Amino acid sequence: MPTNFTDVGDFHRKFGLHASDHGDAGPVEVPEELYLFRLKFLQEELDEFRDSWEHGDVAGLADALIDLVYVAMGTAHLFGFPWEALWNEVQGANMSKVRATPEAMGPRQNSSHDVIKGPNFTPPDINGVLEQYGWPVRSV
Repeated sequence: MPTNFTDVGDFHRKFGLHASDHGDAGPVEVPEELYLFRLKFLQEELDEFRDSWEHGDVAGLADALIDLVYVAMGTAHLFGFPWEALWNEVQGANMSKVRATPEAMGPRQNSSHDVIKGPNFTPPDINGVLEQYGWPVRSV
């Protein structure tokens, strides 16, 4: 069944860009020029989201969010990231978080709109997933 990520992969294949779905995930050498282009592209979409908010443009907000996610997924394709495996790893970690409350926050004054790492939080093993797909992951 198609996913949003495979949709973006189809778009990439249409235009001869690298796609990391359908078994093509793994390390890709990304030149700095491409990295900087994608970084600027992501920032442009984020700026459009902010501008839409400032102008009360609900359709613009929705469009900017979709575009931001589309560009982020496209960037993941270009890097060869195994999106679904990484997504599942992060989703599991996020589901182990708790809603921010004064009791849960402690001395940290987060927003009540936040979710935070509670006592049962399990961090995602991003390095482990990347290693499974051939990345020589290094600790920082």
